[in-house]
Amino acid sequence: MSVSITVKNQDQTATRLAIEDGKLAIYALGDKSDTKTIELECIYGIDLHEDKIDIHTAVVQDAATEQTEANANQTLTNIRPKDAKWILHTLHYQADTAAAATEASCSLSEFVTQFKGQIAPHHLAFPETEVIVVLNPTSGARLAESQWTSIVKPMLITAGFQESNLTKITTEQDGKTRALAKALGQRVLSTTDSSKPAPIIISMGGDGTLHEVVNGLSDAAAVTDSKGHFRLAVIPAGSGNAFALGLSIESVEQATLKIIKGLEEKPFYFMDVKFGHSEHDRGWEDHVEYDETKNPIRLLVVLSWGFHAQIVSKSRYLRYFMGNKRFSLVAMFLLTFLQQYEGELVLKKATTYNKDKGEFDEAPHTVTLEKDTRFTYFVVSKQHSLEKGFKIAPFASCLSEDMDVVVLREADKDKLTKASIAAFQGGEHVKSPSVEYFKAKELLLRVEDKAEICLDGEIHNVPSKGIVHMKVEKSSTEKLAFTIFV
Repeated sequence: MSVSITVKNQDQTATRLAIEDGKLAIYALGDKSDTKTIELECIYGIDLHEDKIDIHTAVVQDAATEQTEANANQTLTNIRPKDAKWILHTLHYQADTAAAATEASCSLSEFVTQFKGQIAPHHLAFPETEVIVVLNPTSGARLAESQWTSIVKPMLITAGFQESNLTKITTEQDGKTRALAKALGQRVLSTTDSSKPAPIIISMGGDGTLHEVVNGLSDAAAVTDSKGHFRLAVIPAGSGNAFALGLSIESVEQATLKIIKGLEEKPFYFMDVKFGHSEHDRGWEDHVEYDETKNPIRLLVVLSWGFHAQIVSKSRYLRYFMGNKRFSLVAMFLLTFLQQYEGELVLKKATTYNKDKGEFDEAPHTVTLEKDTRFTYFVVSKQHSLEKGFKIAPFASCLSEDMDVVVLREADKDKLTKASIAAFQGGEHVKSPSVEYFKAKELLLRVEDKAEICLDGEIHNVPSKGIVHMKVEKSSTEKLAFTIFV
């Protein structure tokens, strides 16, 4: 449906505004030769003040790759892409009374009403919708607090959310955020009002913050009898922001647009993790003694062991000084003293990536990598990228019911370096003979020696003969609708 109106811009030039084909077209009256267009998905609000209208936009600038040398000299330290930069801008117009008197055009108020319906179909529900942000002020570059105040909150209010319905909860250290999220979830489930929109819960931080929020909300669902709906949104303010990247969200502004547009909410899949051990030499996967003292762990991003886990472990104290560059520098150091890690792996309901066909084999089967297997690199991921540009599992998605497993065995420095660089080149590493790539619905890993593993960015210790057992689970159940803004 096309909607249009004639207005005057700031220099009093008669200007035509037309909504057509998912865009706002702006051109001088009677002259379409110089038409400027803005995608409606980049417009988050429109205000009417008597005879004036303000149109609020968030537009991305082109991002370049952070390279200082020619492609032939790419290394792990110069291949990382730059972050996309978004600009908030407001267009100001006023009514053109002369044009309104001579043409069959809608009024300013009619234009604004129809415009709002096209840029945010659910805008009429915004004033009644509660928004709770769980904000981590120490994530990434420690900008979340200022970004909430200067970007997210103003965008939501401009779109039509009421400031009185916006609540901020600040995260706490030492695992207390999970308890905060549990208490929040219990409150949301116990106060559900079917006559009002379900609250929107925003995780504003990194993947670690999101991990705590989802686990806490899931804990609440497990102990609450009330049925309800968790509507989860992710605003990336961390270092890697892998979950957001998996939803094609690269900035705070873009994530806020997703909430305002509210076009689609879907259940997602996570990896349920249990720990145990087994002393059996053969058939150990069928004789696991599980540790029932640990809280359930639901992974949204990654489990890693070996080289990748050591990068996370050794670089965690550098994040406030070096940003994501710390990963590349620590990786270069670890390559000098490259280690192998012995273990055993069983993948159930698995498919193997066929490098010749560029697709996964169709028939699910069990994959077993037995004792004395020496792993260099071991990653299990629900996201295609662990940081921007690093597409380690190019076919992974939080919306699919499997997990992606990427393995290098007994790789030397040269093979691992080439694979890592290829991962920054659109995930081309999966075509390499040295890289094994699987999809599976269930996984058991037994480590031979005491090891550090990375779970969504946090380091955990696993004892000798320790087992990590993972299954893919769906967020929504018969009891709870648990969805994410996509």
